[in-house]
Amino acid sequence: MGIPLSRHPLFERLCDEYDTLAGGRFRRWLTAAPQEEISEKFTAPAVMVLYDCLCGRVAAEEWGPPAAVAGYSLGFYAAAVLSGCMGEGLVLEWLDRVNACNRRTFPDGAFQVAAVTGLSSPDLLRRLGGWGLGRVEVADVNNSRQLIVAGPTEEVGRAMAFLKGVALDVRGVPLDIPLHTSHVEPARREVEGWWASVPVGSPRLPLISPVDGRLVENESCFKDHMLRSLVSPTNWLAVVERLRDMGVTSALDVSPGGELGRMSKWTYREIELLSVSSLWEDGE
Repeated sequence: MGIPLSRHPLFERLCDEYDTLAGGRFRRWLTAAPQEEISEKFTAPAVMVLYDCLCGRVAAEEWGPPAAVAGYSLGFYAAAVLSGCMGEGLVLEWLDRVNACNRRTFPDGAFQVAAVTGLSSPDLLRRLGGWGLGRVEVADVNNSRQLIVAGPTEEVGRAMAFLKGVALDVRGVPLDIPLHTSHVEPARREVEGWWASVPVGSPRLPLISPVDGRLVENESCFKDHMLRSLVSPTNWLAVVERLRDMGVTSALDVSPGGELGRMSKWTYREIELLSVSSLWEDGE
């Protein structure tokens, strides 16, 4: 059963709120902005997080509160909003502060991101160390045999060349900020002092950490996992295993094109996935 999201009263109210938060740009992002604008590396995070929040809030109002909330990479911020730990305005301030540091730290093209299929994280890291490529780090664990790595462009290029014929597949990803690696430590340090003084809430819904798959217990734990998520790999394998252990049998996948659902199926084949497109469609 679908929800005609674009005509839902909460959709309209949230669009107005998010327009205010985003300087009048949110409706434009949804309806009229060219792809190159909403894909720009320092704009895309705000677009993605607000869109995820909007979809999650409408779904919760229509179908009731979820058994748990979780997010991949930036999706953790939307999950934190839906769980009640922080509001959308605070998310945007966090992103502004992190992005300001990352703009200074990572000149265009200085770093590269790549996807590696067919190796476990320990095996890949062992090989990278043996090749003297220790600055190439695992940034995301999609499942037990699919990883995202990031590091200086020249070293990632060498790693990709060495991995040809070793991994099942190696390909570049059109990103050049090494999120979720130690390379982002300057941003973590820069926001840490401000973040310590910001009031947040404890999760009102079970919130799963993207760092290790644990349930976030309280305000202090949430603050810690937000900081850790900047410099530690997103471990979607651990998140999906936690959902399985909790007995969650179905999930709303708000990722573009359903990528997150396909990744989840590798670990938890029995989970039933509802595409975000169903929120935009009329249903019986």
